Amino acid sequence: MNYYMYLIIAVGCFIGEMFSMEFSLACLGIGALGAAGTAWFGLGVWPQVGAFALVAAVCWAGIRPFALKHLYGKSKHIKTPAEAVVGQECVVETAIDPVQDTGRVKVNGESWKATAKEPLSAGTVCVVEKLDGVTLTVHPKN
Repeated sequence: MNYYMYLIIAVGCFIGEMFSMEFSLACLGIGALGAAGTAWFGLGVWPQVGAFALVAAVCWAGIRPFALKHLYGKSKHIKTPAEAVVGQECVVETAIDPVQDTGRVKVNGESWKATAKEPLSAGTVCVVEKLDGVTLTVHPKN
């Protein structure tokens, strides 16, 4: 294969990397650049495949973990707005009956479907234990 075909593949991988942000396609793109180098020197198909595999594997094992750790290390601790309600105080809006699976709570001004281990009356101050889909599990605040 001509070296410019590998360059086109590499550019495609780098463009795709902008959408995935996992450094997977970037490693493949760098591998394609290695294969382009071997093709430019006029080596055969198997050296090109070997260069691609070797460069991509080295990039995957060496550069990708470093990049993920230093560029995205802090972002793994960011909670989505839905996950942020866990641990928050809430007030029971409509009585919670775990047998009939009814009840709503208000957390930070938003109304959520809720359940609890025991029936809770309206106005009870609670704490959110967990989020399961769109239903909060709450317990009375002590």
